[in-house]
Amino acid sequence: MRIRKGMVGAAAIVMAISTAAWADDQFSSYSSDLTTQNAPDPVLATPIDTAAPTAGAPVLADAAPEMPLMNGLDKLGIGGLMESAGINAYGYVEVGYSYDATVPHNLTGPKQFPGNLIFFPGPDKNKFILDQVDLTLERLVDATKGKFDIGFRVEAYYGRDAVFTHSNGILDNTNKDGSGEDQQLDLEQAYLTFAIPVGSGLTVKAGKFDTLLGYETINPTSNAFYTHSYLFSYAVPFTQTGVLGSYTLNDQWAVTAGITRGWNQSTSDNNGEPDFLGQAVWTFSSAWTLTGNLSVGPQAFKDNKDYFVVPEIISQYKVSDALSLNGDFVYGFANNIAQWAGAAGYVDYTLNKQLTPNLRVEFYHDGHGATTGAGDGSDVNYWEFTANLEITPVPDDQYLQWLKIRPEVRYDIADQGAFDFNGTSGKSSQLTFAVDATYQF
Repeated sequence: MRIRKGMVGAAAIVMAISTAAWADDQFSSYSSDLTTQNAPDPVLATPIDTAAPTAGAPVLADAAPEMPLMNGLDKLGIGGLMESAGINAYGYVEVGYSYDATVPHNLTGPKQFPGNLIFFPGPDKNKFILDQVDLTLERLVDATKGKFDIGFRVEAYYGRDAVFTHSNGILDNTNKDGSGEDQQLDLEQAYLTFAIPVGSGLTVKAGKFDTLLGYETINPTSNAFYTHSYLFSYAVPFTQTGVLGSYTLNDQWAVTAGITRGWNQSTSDNNGEPDFLGQAVWTFSSAWTLTGNLSVGPQAFKDNKDYFVVPEIISQYKVSDALSLNGDFVYGFANNIAQWAGAAGYVDYTLNKQLTPNLRVEFYHDGHGATTGAGDGSDVNYWEFTANLEITPVPDDQYLQWLKIRPEVRYDIADQGAFDFNGTSGKSSQLTFAVDATYQF
């Protein structure tokens, strides 16, 4: 086996870590029967997480005034009963528009295979999109209280994004037979949580949940941008189904570990084998947190021998109250298939309570085009530069403070014609403009 090594500059202007080195092995060609059973996507891009087990919860959910939905239920006399039982209900809606300035008309085939290689907003460019209407019902538990308790979370959403986030076995039949509508329903999460009085407190989660891997999340209100990184869309799973245990060792260290049915698998499993999922969080200081994630297990369709090994490091550093520098570093290795790697850096700067400009710089290496499905079967390298302005028009209003508008500009480059790929050729760069609006309730 011939090995090529190279150094990739990993966005020094946006991260405390200036460079990252990735090694790429040349593997033999992989077979088309390794595509996942959840067929809408290429080999590894199966139909997404969270940066931490609690990511995806509404921003300022515990702050006064309470969010609009619970406020309305209070006025109906229902909210107080729910709150006394520790139950909370909330959600959000997202709509958006994207314009491809490079290829204004849509050259893509079926919507399951995004020709512009951006899962969100995907192939539905140059038109308005109902991305997500989400509703969550949950009861949180606190294992540090030293008593046994049971909680839950059920989260479902309707919209165009559901085409890509379906797990194997839940609401995904239209993906498999190609009959799906543009807007679909997805049960994103459904799990129980148990607080067990062991040591400082053990929390066990059982069911379907957003994966631990990834800095970005399915929930748009937890992200700085409308469009997503390649790392989110292709390098890691969206959801997993299994059992996880979380334990806080001390003020600096917390760990989570367990087994799942695999990437984007739920009531069905594409190979019948479990995988390992783990996370360690190191709070170095009040300003700096490092998160290490690891996924190990077979993921390919009807293949329980070729293990995917995916380590990830997420760095979050708060320079000041206004400035944050964050980085996501992923390496993926799939025996006899391919390897992939990437680094994404994020700069967030709060000008005031109405305006926050954001910048993302990303490099992504796709060995054999296995995760994106683009190109001629050889390695594909991508660069992506995205800038936006997060606008909170009325930050002091009880109800309108939850409204955010995010215009953005994005430029993608590939070392071969991967964008709007029609099976034989495509563009090597792409300029897009987009805007979305989110409202939490």
